Amino acid sequence: MAKRVKESATAEEIVAAEEPVKSTEADVPAPEPKPIPESAAQEPVPPTSSPTPIASGPGFGQRVSRFFGFLLRSILVLTILAAIGVGLYFGLPLVYQKYILPVQENTSQVEQLKKLQAQNEKIIADLQIRLSELESEQARQSEMLETLGARTDEIEKEVEVHTESLETLEDMQATLQEQNTAAGAELSRQISLLKSMELLSRARLFMYQSNFGLARQDVQSARDLLATIQPDAPRELADDLTAVLLRLDLTLSNLPDFPVAASDDLDIAWQILLSGLPEASPTASAPPIPAFTPTPVVTFTPIPPLTIEPTATP
Repeated sequence: MAKRVKESATAEEIVAAEEPVKSTEADVPAPEPKPIPESAAQEPVPPTSSPTPIASGPGFGQRVSRFFGFLLRSILVLTILAAIGVGLYFGLPLVYQKYILPVQENTSQVEQLKKLQAQNEKIIADLQIRLSELESEQARQSEMLETLGARTDEIEKEVEVHTESLETLEDMQATLQEQNTAAGAELSRQISLLKSMELLSRARLFMYQSNFGLARQDVQSARDLLATIQPDAPRELADDLTAVLLRLDLTLSNLPDFPVAASDDLDIAWQILLSGLPEASPTASAPPIPAFTPTPVVTFTPIPPLTIEPTATP
């Protein structure tokens, strides 16, 4: 649709429109002017002031209605603010207890669990290292037990050999006692020396087995046997037997509390007897006495060392 364009009226048209009004005013007769006295004509006429319009304000009812409206709006705003404050006062602690506090507790618990997990992992790693060390030590202990078992079997066989030699010597001594001759007495003394050396050798083997009870019995038997032949022995042999008896007494006093010192005294006594023993006659020969070296006791840190308890055999 075409817009209507309002053209502004020109000044001539406005004048033309006002001309009828002038003409109407011209038709009304003008009042005749009154004569002005000369005194009045000379005085200036004060200008007439136009009356000021009185501003019409709101009435009393409007003012009351506006006051009550403002009061209602203020009460409504205060009520809303109070409701918001009460909601925040009671709602924030509830939200904190139901949502924020559990999250904080869960976070602290997770951190504690992480620390505990790290500690457990470290402990497990240490235990694995410890387990590998124990396995290696167990393998070494197994090898040590096998070696000790083989060594124990050898010592038991040697003890049996010495026991058989003692039985043979006892039979020979009994036969010589029946003959009751001077040569038999000398041979009986030699047999007693050999028998005492066999007893001391077996006592050494028992000490290697930590069987101190049987070792003490054999040492005591050898000492009693040497004490019986000392009075009738030659002077040199009697002096050697005195030294041997002294060492055997020290051995008996050190057993079982000081086995190392007792073993040293026993070895010295055995060496004295071996050095003072005369050459063997063709009628009696003693089997050679093997020399043994004590097996060192191996100790390990994680596992206590293996100890062999002394057991007395009848």
